[in-house]
Amino acid sequence: MFTRRQLHRVSVTVAAAFLLAACGSATVPTPAPTEGESPAVVESAAETPTASAERADAKAPDAAATPATESGTAPNGAFVSDLGFRPETHGFAFPNYGGQGETNLTPNDARRMFGDQVCAQINGDTCLLTPPATQWLEQINSSMTGGHCEGMAVLSNLFYTGQLKPSAFGAETVPGLTLDGNELLQREIAYWFTTQATLPAREAIVQQTPSGVLNTLITSLAAGPSGGQQFAVGFYKRDRSGGHAVTPFAVEDRGNGIYWIMIYDNNYPGVARAIEVNTTSDTWQYSGSTNPNEPNDTYEGDANTKTLELAPIAPRLSPQQCPFCAATAAGYLGGRLFAPAPQASQKFNQVWLEGSADLLISDAQGRSIGFKNGVFVNEIPGAQSNANKFGVNVWNSTAEPVYYVPSNIDFSISIDGSRLQEATSSTVTMIGPGYALEVSDIVLEPGQVDTLDVAPDGSLLSYRTETGETPLILVAIETKASDYLFGVYGEEMAPGEALNLSLDIKKGWLSVDAIDNASAGSYSLQVAKYDDEGEQVFGAEGVKLAAEDVLYVEYLKWPGNGQPMTLDLDKGGDGSVDETIEVADVTDTLKQ
Repeated sequence: MFTRRQLHRVSVTVAAAFLLAACGSATVPTPAPTEGESPAVVESAAETPTASAERADAKAPDAAATPATESGTAPNGAFVSDLGFRPETHGFAFPNYGGQGETNLTPNDARRMFGDQVCAQINGDTCLLTPPATQWLEQINSSMTGGHCEGMAVLSNLFYTGQLKPSAFGAETVPGLTLDGNELLQREIAYWFTTQATLPAREAIVQQTPSGVLNTLITSLAAGPSGGQQFAVGFYKRDRSGGHAVTPFAVEDRGNGIYWIMIYDNNYPGVARAIEVNTTSDTWQYSGSTNPNEPNDTYEGDANTKTLELAPIAPRLSPQQCPFCAATAAGYLGGRLFAPAPQASQKFNQVWLEGSADLLISDAQGRSIGFKNGVFVNEIPGAQSNANKFGVNVWNSTAEPVYYVPSNIDFSISIDGSRLQEATSSTVTMIGPGYALEVSDIVLEPGQVDTLDVAPDGSLLSYRTETGETPLILVAIETKASDYLFGVYGEEMAPGEALNLSLDIKKGWLSVDAIDNASAGSYSLQVAKYDDEGEQVFGAEGVKLAAEDVLYVEYLKWPGNGQPMTLDLDKGGDGSVDETIEVADVTDTLKQ
């Protein structure tokens, strides 16, 4: 039988026109309450006293008064633009972190971000997420094990510009905040980390040449904390892996076409560091090491790589579009009814990989996005990829980007182990409007390539493996009456056989078939139902299926916990039901 972690586990760049407003013009979504308390929120930067302790040095200092970089070399040029932020005064005193048992996004935080539509049930202040929302939440939280740099970069700016107050999280100053035991702060950092993967925040990313990024920052920083566009800076390796996010605070002219973008790098608390931009060659570089003789620790790019980018903060401050919701609904933020974010005209299926394999997504015309023979390609019109920014050990990071495929495109996914040095386990997840699919426990040997075929609406999934491993397939859906999570596990499957699932929401059945298989199989089945009555779970083991047979699970007819499930058996797969059987319910809980 499946564990709750198995059933609920899941291991989000093209530039668009600026969707920006002055940073003080939007209201920060009210943090979800903890034990009845909510952090105080300043409605706009204009309402924050400019003489506060947090902004005492907001006036641009002389170059001689600028802080030393970590290498000990003081900036020797002129600050041509200066926000007034300083890492030692306005940055966190603790470094970037990940995978240390911290609390990340919670169901109430997802409700804060997207509204009530993410909840299958609301009990007081507690939100029980829909199954697709649960899959998405665990996916985004899993991605934070590599670090929280994006959240720290954004939140430090929000504190400095007066959008949020550090006192609401336990201290009067940002350096005074502690992370250990501070769940409210941990959740807040996770919230702003997540906005790198949501719309409209994600589509507002500014991709320019290095000189363009520099010029945009000069204008932004010169306008001050309450008058200009506010940004986090993101950068990547040339293959768009190893993403990191930092907080820019000044630009210094070093002479001869060289400029330093002064930054607070949350991997190095309390230290001013710099990204170097050469406007003559239109290139940039940044070393994340304190040792300049370690070339592997250097990020760099040019006018063509688009690996230095600006991530606007303003588009994050409004409700975000729900990528996994079947329909748009009004919700509540901090007790206020709000209209949800306008939905994008183009919807996407998100494809995530947890593991060390490569993904290659191909449409019916043979066009692909992903890694082909170890080289990244994107040939599918409208498809996008986005490397999340984590920031801890970024130079050793080879995390697969998240793929966004237009939801009207049929595609297949190759899980490619060609570059593996040893056997590894992977998980592939697809999240789309109203549903989520997952195939986990994929064991790949070096050189092995498995195939996953999916329908763009989540109604059909077929997984074929070249070995005899038994993957776990999950399907999570929303319906008007109830929400469901289905889990099917191949207890016994022969090498090269396929596990096929098909879902008909209107008729209320899930089919499991062995069509085109040469051998009989044995499967475990679990169905979880979520409605106003809460969670009800059906579980069965040892469900036999002969080659070419189709089994229909009539989940709408299931009475509830402890009651048998009706299964229709189509022998030979000719489209007619030959036998109806009842299978006993062996559990009414998802095992911990």
